[in-house]
Amino acid sequence: MIIDSEKKEIIREILKTDDEWILKAIRKLLDLRIEDISDVHKQILNERIAEYEANPDSVINWEELKAELLKD
Repeated sequence: MIIDSEKKEIIREILKTDDEWILKAIRKLLDLRIEDISDVHKQILNERIAEYEANPDSVINWEELKAELLKD
């Protein structure tokens, strides 16, 4: 099943990271409850999901994003 494979890959990446920001972000996601999200934010998330699904190749991977964020 592809979900099991994805979960294993995520776990491997979490175990490899020493990036405190990533770990804090994962913790926040795990603690998040759907009722904690406002309707406006739900709408924004749904729009972004729809945009991604319509254009899945228009994203960059984490390493590219991280490099962009760390530029001087």
